[in-house]
Amino acid sequence: MSGFLLFMVSILGLAMIYAVVALALNLEAGVDGLWDLGIVSFFGVGAYVYTIMTIGPPDAHQKYLFGFGLPIWAGVLAAGVMGALIAYLIGLPSLKLRNEYFLITTFAFAEVIRQVLTNEAWLTNGVAGIYRMPQPFKAYFAPSAYPYILLLILLTAVLVVYFIVQRLTASSFGRSLKALRENEALAMTAGISPYRFHIRSFVIAGFFAGVAGAFYVWYNTVVIPAQFSSDITFFAWMAIVIGGMGNNIGVIVGSIVFVLVGELMRFLHVSSDMAVRLASLKLAFIGMILIAILRWRPEGIFPERKAKF
Repeated sequence: MSGFLLFMVSILGLAMIYAVVALALNLEAGVDGLWDLGIVSFFGVGAYVYTIMTIGPPDAHQKYLFGFGLPIWAGVLAAGVMGALIAYLIGLPSLKLRNEYFLITTFAFAEVIRQVLTNEAWLTNGVAGIYRMPQPFKAYFAPSAYPYILLLILLTAVLVVYFIVQRLTASSFGRSLKALRENEALAMTAGISPYRFHIRSFVIAGFFAGVAGAFYVWYNTVVIPAQFSSDITFFAWMAIVIGGMGNNIGVIVGSIVFVLVGELMRFLHVSSDMAVRLASLKLAFIGMILIAILRWRPEGIFPERKAKF
């Protein structure tokens, strides 16, 4: 029973990280209407910036050149700032595009950044990655108790991000984003600049996704380029579609449901051959759940509440 409990704690910790990414994506996609397929780029940049800022100098077996050994809080802040900066640089050209062109451009930028993380070994140690990253406050707790502490830290982080994103959504800034999402031409007649507001939401999302990248390093204690494939982006999209696009509580619930459904299949008692088949069918099973939700709950488990004027 204790093994199952530890597994659940670990899975919930992963769900909290995905929840932060999904909250960031929900701000720009669910509230602002920017259908971004490249949020994993900010997530990956944040993970590597946090790693470079907090890890010590390289030894003879590692190829990377930089390791500044800064405190954890400085690494998290740097991860968020760099995620926001990359979002700003990507947003400058891509936010001038519309609809499917914006989708393709953000997806292309994400692939470019992943290739940079893979090939620039002097900066990232290449495909070998960087291992044995320290976890926050681990020295103060027993190894058996630390998974619960990490879950508590990640849960606190999700609540903080939720509070900030919820305040932004309910503010005049959030109302302007919703106006652009619903009718951009009409919003422009009210003096709302699409480009200016879009790039703000894009940068804020980049900041939170970068911070989530730092949390991902805490969770895995390792960072390699293969972790930051387009799967992360699609996972975040599934979470907000399942939970309810535009609803921040729904996004968190969707993240938990998505991770639990995928990981609890590991506990099915089947033969070894069937276990291999189940592993390959995991995403198909999640896809069927997604189809069912779109069929009977097209606005998600928790639909967005419409503003009352």
